[in-house]
Amino acid sequence: MAAVDAFFVGNDLVESGLKKNENCLSEQVPLTKNSAERNSQPKLLVICSTLDLDYPYGATPAIWQLLKGLFEIGLDTIVIPYRGKSIRSPWWRCYPNPTEKEGALYAHSGLHVKNASGFRKNINDSVVPKLASIVVQNKWKRVFSKISENEKELAGVLLLGVPLNHFNSLSSFIKSKLSCPLLYYDLDAPTSLPHHGGFSFNYYQNANLAEYDAILVPSEGVCKEIMEMGAQKLFFVHFGVDPELYLPLKTKQDVGAFFFATNDSDREKSVKMMISEPSRTIDAPFLVSGIKYKSSLGRAKKIPMIQFSQWRHYAARSKINLNIPRETHASTYATSTSRPFELAAMGCCIVSAPYSGLEKWFKIGDEIFVANDTKEALELYSWLLNDDEARENASHKAREHVLREHTFKQRAQEITSILKKVSTS
Repeated sequence: MAAVDAFFVGNDLVESGLKKNENCLSEQVPLTKNSAERNSQPKLLVICSTLDLDYPYGATPAIWQLLKGLFEIGLDTIVIPYRGKSIRSPWWRCYPNPTEKEGALYAHSGLHVKNASGFRKNINDSVVPKLASIVVQNKWKRVFSKISENEKELAGVLLLGVPLNHFNSLSSFIKSKLSCPLLYYDLDAPTSLPHHGGFSFNYYQNANLAEYDAILVPSEGVCKEIMEMGAQKLFFVHFGVDPELYLPLKTKQDVGAFFFATNDSDREKSVKMMISEPSRTIDAPFLVSGIKYKSSLGRAKKIPMIQFSQWRHYAARSKINLNIPRETHASTYATSTSRPFELAAMGCCIVSAPYSGLEKWFKIGDEIFVANDTKEALELYSWLLNDDEARENASHKAREHVLREHTFKQRAQEITSILKKVSTS
């Protein structure tokens, strides 16, 4: 889950090496064979991590938006989740998840624990991939064989945020059965990479990246590590937003600054600098929503985790919305996250913590503001809280920029361009 030329980031495209970056889907009955042959739409098969928003996977809303974007550009998208039920929508059709029960058993198995940073880490990184190869792969092979009978002339297969090493050898089986390009999109980079240990375990251990026609990542600072692990081609496809979902809302602004995140893990320093200390000085309400914060929040008011429909309302009520990415993302060059695009699409005035590469997506000081320390945060808050016109101008420009360059429909177009590129190479 940056610029939008035919192949994303233009000259930053990486093919067979490094060229630029120095920092470097309820079950639905599948179409029958005859009806599938009558459908002339280009088809894309997507295996995604999950479609169930109840699971604690941060990228799931982005997956929904990307799948909708694929529909909007005319693709007949067929989706199978790797975890949970297949869920229908107006924008895609499904095959059942063949390992739904196995996924549920794993979730309750106790094979993983939380690491020091708050992410889930497997006790033994080799256990789960071995179990997957024994238990999971035969079931998925039967599904891919059925798809090869029902779905003719697939434009490609996209593995979207699934554990890479669970598909060892399956990737070759997919290509032999479906005869189309195979892409892997790692929505969690850089956290998923071996250097960081992944969210639940090391997805890359013993994985064969050369089995894929291309690897896609939303982080330009990880290209060297990905290429060194054996990727043949690497493309940057950043996060975006569905502007029809994240619409501005006009309401009375009675909150000074607002921050929304599950917790403060891996961003404690920025939370202190952006919230804890300024809230003790600025005479305006600070509001924080989430589940667990270890940091002192100063005079900011902590409220429970809110749902999306509530978030839009709170964002609109707030004169300033804060973007505080995890340090792993903020310090890895041009690692996109959903939040700045979401806030911009909702017409919010955004103040961000330091974020390497943020200038690739927004004009700093014009569309979005950055505080490098508490002094700068205090200066920005004091100015923006008292200048309605400045906030309105910045939020308008940020939203217009998102509409021009950062929608998930545009990201979907980038993926289809990559499919065309690798299918002809």
